[in-house]
Amino acid sequence: MANMIKKIVPSLNTSVGVSANAGLQLQTSTSVGVTANIAGSQLQASVDFGTLNPFSVADDVISQNIIGIHDSQAVRHDVDSLYNVVTNIVQSSTHIDGSLDLKRAKSVELVEDKVPQSGFMPAYSTLKEIACQMTCKPFNTSNAHVSVVGILEKLRSYTWDAKAVIALAAFALDYGETWRLSLMKAASKENALELHVFKLGEFDKPNQPNADLISTLVDRTLQLIEGIIKLEKLISINAYGAKDVPALYKAPRDLYTYWAILSLLACANQMTDLDWDIKSEVVGRLKIVLTQLNTDLEKIKIQTESLNDLTWRFTVFQTNSGILELLKALIFPRDIKQLEIFDNTAQELVNHEVLKTKNLLLFISGLDNIEDEIWALKSIHDSLTKDKDKQDYKILWIPVVEKWNNDEKSEFEKLKSLMPWYVVHYFSLIKGFKVLQEEWNYQGKPIVVVTNPRGEVINKNALHMIFVWGIKAFPFGVGDVDKLSQHWNWFWTEAHKIHPTIEQWVTQEQKYVFFYGGTDIKWTQTFGSLVDDIRKDPIMKETDTYIEQFNLGTVDSNITSKFWVNITNSFLSKIQKDHFEVDLVLKDIQTLLSMQTEKGWALFSKGENVLVIGYNELMVKVLENFKIWRTNVLELQGFDNAFKHYYDQISTTLPLHCVHFQLENIRSGVPLGMGCPAPSCNLKMEIESVNYKCCHGIHYDHVTENGEARTLEL
Repeated sequence: MANMIKKIVPSLNTSVGVSANAGLQLQTSTSVGVTANIAGSQLQASVDFGTLNPFSVADDVISQNIIGIHDSQAVRHDVDSLYNVVTNIVQSSTHIDGSLDLKRAKSVELVEDKVPQSGFMPAYSTLKEIACQMTCKPFNTSNAHVSVVGILEKLRSYTWDAKAVIALAAFALDYGETWRLSLMKAASKENALELHVFKLGEFDKPNQPNADLISTLVDRTLQLIEGIIKLEKLISINAYGAKDVPALYKAPRDLYTYWAILSLLACANQMTDLDWDIKSEVVGRLKIVLTQLNTDLEKIKIQTESLNDLTWRFTVFQTNSGILELLKALIFPRDIKQLEIFDNTAQELVNHEVLKTKNLLLFISGLDNIEDEIWALKSIHDSLTKDKDKQDYKILWIPVVEKWNNDEKSEFEKLKSLMPWYVVHYFSLIKGFKVLQEEWNYQGKPIVVVTNPRGEVINKNALHMIFVWGIKAFPFGVGDVDKLSQHWNWFWTEAHKIHPTIEQWVTQEQKYVFFYGGTDIKWTQTFGSLVDDIRKDPIMKETDTYIEQFNLGTVDSNITSKFWVNITNSFLSKIQKDHFEVDLVLKDIQTLLSMQTEKGWALFSKGENVLVIGYNELMVKVLENFKIWRTNVLELQGFDNAFKHYYDQISTTLPLHCVHFQLENIRSGVPLGMGCPAPSCNLKMEIESVNYKCCHGIHYDHVTENGEARTLEL
């Protein structure tokens, strides 16, 4: 047997670790303080590890004692070759005369065939020292811990799986001799001395119950070592980080290795009645340890499969794998064959192949407050259906619900009845939810993602432009925003919705228009009066100047609110394009958004050509001083030229107005930093606040003076 092990692991000149005696002296003479956290307080307990009973202390005490004699930077080895050999030796040794049958017997030739040409080869001298340490002293509860620590001291520079396999190889040196001698007995030419030694060994042959105990102990030890090897292999895979597969790094490989070596010591020791009691205790403990190991492996399997699945979904999102593959990665389990797609027009489930060649508008939303979005998309659907050139564009609703119940399903059916397009039938949280959040900035608010048949994303969120321009935004690409928003189209589109005469003023009659508003009613009244005074001035009639005004503050609050929402939608559409920072139209939109909470503001245009948009102080000052610049209406050939000339002149005499605006209920991510829209300022805008809030179903009413939050159940 020794010759076989020598063939596998040739003796090396250097021996790893410290001597067994040094290790024993270190542990028996040291008393270590163990600190444990109990209910938030620290308790100090002194444990004498020289007399530690591993069967009566907590795992963390053992772990704290042995972790210090392990090199966390140990070089990893491929331990499979050595493990295969010694496992066959150990398993075959339990097959002698059928007394310890594990039903895994291997022939000598098979074991010889498994001897690796090269691989993991610890020093043979180290194996002999450990084998001696396993058998030279009696094994009992008082010295079990010290014996294991002594072996771990020798193997401190190896990884946990390598420690366990080396200890198993050392155990096989002695344990395998019985197997070799039993084969000699059956040989046709027996060596008399070897046969005599073998017959002496038969006097110590265990009875059947004890033999079964050894069989169980060996079997569980091998299972434990196999698990340690599997854990170490998984850790060596760089793709699995602690955040990705936390169960892998929480698995106590140190404790598993500790109990594997302790079990080998129990197997290798003498067979007195007391030894059988200890062996029974080890068998019982190994059952508990293996249960924990299998639980860890199952958690790791689940987390690893989840990680691999998530990686696949991210890959599909980032490559053009086809629209069906994209839908599968977004919604369904990876192994699904048929995607559940419901045609709401035909009122039937359809084969997903109908979408294979389509450009899709993926309407992704929850179930709450999406009636406005449905209304907007209905208009798009009707236009797509009527136009033969747009038949390859379809809408697909993908509901995103974390927990489906009867109420959610009832609401789903209600909303589905309003939609004349395709709907996904999948009553679980979509499988690509995390990818949806990270790749398409989904934050719980509805979005419309535009894709082509190749699965390429044309626009991560076209909903903003759909709200503002409707079918005019077709084919809903990010670049189409530029075409639509030229010459203040983004503003006039919304202004025309407020009052029909505005469109007539600016498009047909090309009049001068003051469009204004503000939070201060008195200011808007004052501004309106100043405009009226100018309209009555004789020079207006003399120059055929026609001025109209519209006070946004006189409009119903619901209409006003929708106006500002759609201006925000225009802003969000623009920032999705690359290099949005240099977009001049975006700066105009930012400027108008900054007016929303101002005391007063006004926009001045000639027809659709917006000349000025300014804050209360400056705009009022220009109108109040009309008598100063009124003659310029003649001299500069137009009210617009005169107004702009005086506006530019006095704007340099007033301090710059702060620009600030707040975005609420946005439907996709926005950049944190952006430049100031004021032409005379090149600075980055300061971010006054960024708020993230999650109350886990509790609404915080306010914080009282003593710092306690008063809450209301939602």
